[in-house]
Amino acid sequence: MIVSSKQGAKWAHKEIEWAQLDKIKMLGTQTAMVVGLRGALYPNTVVKTYIQTNMASGSTLRVAKQTVERFGIRSLWKGFLTCQAGIIPAHSVYVASLECSKEFIARGAIRGGYSDRISRQFSSFAGGATASFLSQLVRTPTDVIAQRLMIQGSAGSSTTYRSGFHALSTILKAEGIRGLYAGLGASILVSVPLSATFWGSYTVLKHQIGTSLSNIAHRQFSNQDVRMEYVSYHSKAPFGAMEAAVFSSAAFLSACIATAVTNPIDVVKTRIQTRAKTGRTAEGGRLAQSGAGIVRHLYSIIQFEGWRALTKGWTSRVLTSGTFSVLGILVYEGTKHMSRKC
Repeated sequence: MIVSSKQGAKWAHKEIEWAQLDKIKMLGTQTAMVVGLRGALYPNTVVKTYIQTNMASGSTLRVAKQTVERFGIRSLWKGFLTCQAGIIPAHSVYVASLECSKEFIARGAIRGGYSDRISRQFSSFAGGATASFLSQLVRTPTDVIAQRLMIQGSAGSSTTYRSGFHALSTILKAEGIRGLYAGLGASILVSVPLSATFWGSYTVLKHQIGTSLSNIAHRQFSNQDVRMEYVSYHSKAPFGAMEAAVFSSAAFLSACIATAVTNPIDVVKTRIQTRAKTGRTAEGGRLAQSGAGIVRHLYSIIQFEGWRALTKGWTSRVLTSGTFSVLGILVYEGTKHMSRKC
């Protein structure tokens, strides 16, 4: 909400607390929408995996075109159903832990003497980290299976799987339960700072962008004594166009920042989880097959492929996370409003 009057203007968006929400309605609505969004954006994830494991090189569009020409259009959705099997419960864990931890940490910070604004910003950062950590424990096994399904049929695939269930049983027989959690450390190193940076940045940018738009609105209506409310929390509409613009721009910029910060570890995580045999160097393939750790992979990439190799897949990640963040944040803010108890 933007409030403007002769006395001044300010961004006054009101957060809906976890206790005010119908949890089942919110989690059900959000999960259904998230599955749809991820389905539409899933091809970018496949392309990113190909690029990061050196299965293909070139721009995102070029790799996507090559993949379709070589394996067909269905190859862009390899492992999708397996991935969703993990996304659905992981998303519920993520949202619930995000909201609960944000509220708990914010109240503790306020009791500690910090201002409401600082408390909200810190709780968003810490809440994002907590939610991501807990959801990764649920999501990592299906990520491992999905990524191996993505690259099978290529030169870097070490095993051929008939389905997600076949991949699950094969991995358990050959590698044990640890195989399903291959790259968990790298996943946490990617997802925790990614989520923390996104939510921390989003909270700050939402306030800054909202304040800037409020000042513009105040100058525009400086000769009028008006109060503009772009959203009413008792109305049917989740929010107005002005708030949607604030949410969207803050989410996209936050996604770009978070993606840039975490891309190097994401490259390492992808190679560990896929155990791809290919690479620009024999060393890279040997490490992937031997199950080497994060530090050895990181050192090998820098030594044999150069620092630029750590930016591989960034464009695909931005296309995916940027688009998902914009649409996802509108879903998140909208469903919170629609799920508010009367």
